[in-house]
Amino acid sequence: MHNVIEVLALLRRHSELELQILNGHGAAVATERELEPKGRRLAAHPHALRAVLQTARAVRRTPDAVSVREVANFGGSI
Repeated sequence: MHNVIEVLALLRRHSELELQILNGHGAAVATERELEPKGRRLAAHPHALRAVLQTARAVRRTPDAVSVREVANFGGSI
């Protein structure tokens, strides 16, 4: 379950950084540099990421908007 918590936190931060770039807030280059390690950390937890993505589809929300409880209910065993 710890991996799911980390994946959800990474997805939320990733969404925040993408919005900063799209809205022109902050330095885009610095923001993009922060995005790179987030992607690598997400890739390190493929099962938890898959469970989060499946849950997001099931509840029809973006992956950064689901909760750990929902992943436990919809994502199966992690």
